[in-house]
Amino acid sequence: MDAIVLLRGVQTALMACAFGIGVQLPGLRSRSHLGLYNQARARVLTLLCMAVVVAVVRVGSAALVLQAFSDTALDVSLLLQTYNTQVLLGQSLCLVAAVLLLAYSHMTRMALVCLLLTMMASALSGHVVASGQSWSHIAASCIHVWLAQAWLSGVLGLLWLACQDNSEWRLALAGFSKLALPAMVMLLLTGMLLSKWTVASWAALLATNYGVLLCLKLLLITGVLFCAWQLRQGLAARQRNPSLLSIDWLRSETGLALGVLLLATWLAASVPAAHDTIDWPFGFRWAPFLAWQQDPQGTEQKLACAAALVLCAWLWFVWTRSRPRAWQWAGVSAAVMGALAVALPATSITAYPTTYMHSPVRLDAASVVAGEALYYQYCAECHGLHGQGDGPVAQLNQLRPANLTEPHVSWHSHGDMFWWLSFGKAAMPGFFQLLSEQERWHLINHLIALSFGYEARSIGHTPVAFKPWLPAMDFRFEMDKGQFMSLSEWRGLHAVHLVIINHESELQRVRALLADMKGFPAQLVIVVKPEWAKDLVKGPCEAVIVSDPHAEIAAAWSHYRRSFASPDFQNEDRWVARTEFLIDRYGFVRARWRSDESPSALPAAELKQIYESLSAEGEISSAAIHQHD
Repeated sequence: MDAIVLLRGVQTALMACAFGIGVQLPGLRSRSHLGLYNQARARVLTLLCMAVVVAVVRVGSAALVLQAFSDTALDVSLLLQTYNTQVLLGQSLCLVAAVLLLAYSHMTRMALVCLLLTMMASALSGHVVASGQSWSHIAASCIHVWLAQAWLSGVLGLLWLACQDNSEWRLALAGFSKLALPAMVMLLLTGMLLSKWTVASWAALLATNYGVLLCLKLLLITGVLFCAWQLRQGLAARQRNPSLLSIDWLRSETGLALGVLLLATWLAASVPAAHDTIDWPFGFRWAPFLAWQQDPQGTEQKLACAAALVLCAWLWFVWTRSRPRAWQWAGVSAAVMGALAVALPATSITAYPTTYMHSPVRLDAASVVAGEALYYQYCAECHGLHGQGDGPVAQLNQLRPANLTEPHVSWHSHGDMFWWLSFGKAAMPGFFQLLSEQERWHLINHLIALSFGYEARSIGHTPVAFKPWLPAMDFRFEMDKGQFMSLSEWRGLHAVHLVIINHESELQRVRALLADMKGFPAQLVIVVKPEWAKDLVKGPCEAVIVSDPHAEIAAAWSHYRRSFASPDFQNEDRWVARTEFLIDRYGFVRARWRSDESPSALPAAELKQIYESLSAEGEISSAAIHQHD
């Protein structure tokens, strides 16, 4: 954490302390505590002046950074060119206004309003706002920051008052505690909502710098809640024993609150865990479904044993209720720990440092074809020409390589496969020195496409209705006038009807589509050989005709050709004359038609109805799409 980031936290603490003391000024004045009022007012002015100095330093630092990037003379106009510096300038002006109002006009309430606006502006420059998230996330972020500053202001204000007077702070605490509890509940709720975006997974929480800092912050918040609970207990019992309401708990809560502020400032300047690389530190990860898939019988037996231990613990508890409590809890604890010791290994699988790494190479046609060439060169002798684990070397040495056409390939994380390709697995050697990192990712993309291709047999003529799972392979093509585009650029905008032609006889179907699809609710994309493209006239349909000179796109998408009627286990019919794919606007393949099956295609009118029905669907997301983005 650099000095400029630390200054942001210092400014927040100064403003919170000034606001916490300042809100007490009207009350102190009305109760004729003039000495305490003047002392509080002087303290607020001092804190505000210090905050102004820190703000000026931050503005100057931002100006120097912008000047270094722009290579122009330093002036105020530079600060108006970025959103964050605009917010910083606004905060500085509001702080100066608060100082002037309090120092020269005694307009305490107006000064507090300016200070409150300055504090609220802090919420407008966080990760969530800067990344342009949904309004719900932005609102949750703003509420979270505002409530956190209000709570910190109250704690700091109470501590100052407690150090000055032994009676006033108890009265103020009674009022503050009524607001602090709902504020803390709201803080926790908004924090959980924000963590879905900033953290996203348990792995990111445990294995990233952001996640570790967040865990430390939660630990300090737990201490804050304990101190607050002790203060509430003392507040309830102070009539019977005033000594129970100790200022030491307030000091402890203040110290922990400043620690929370320090960690929050550090987090605000850190890469969110959901967008950071996860270097997994453990040799295992919790994955009950995959553990059961790998060893169904063993997993069931161990879970049954764990359940039996829990049952024994419950019977022990019932039987020993009249016995000493220490023995009772010791027996229950031993049984529960034993159950966890049996159940956790049974529901965990082996993990590696790269387990949670996502592929930096998109699942696109070029990558899949490149990976296929590498597969034939390095993998086919063991895993077989078609990936079914029947290669000549494996048969000669009586090895049992994995069948790469089965669904288990997609169960593994991309990071697991990357580790195995790099450093080996069982009898399989590693290719760390033979293949570059990018080549290994190409090979993984081919394996994923191969496995998905066999699973794609379930894709039929009727669009998949629930939880679509088959990602569309991307490809890049040239538009008119030398402009290039990718298939994925239509994602989120509208659906795509993809037609791949491998035989000249199927060009008539393309001509019929081009003539009949005026006003079609999806983008029509036709992939053909270059010599056929010149014979196609677009007509009234705004179609995109993609020239595929090396049949790269057709080769990659041929993985998705299989159906239950044409399973094609030995790749005897890879080049289907024509294949049509229905791709929804979220990038999932929902239906497929082959020229050699019935129905081989749908009329344009029926296709229009299908695409119009899909347009009414809500947003769909899946790891199958996002892991390759």
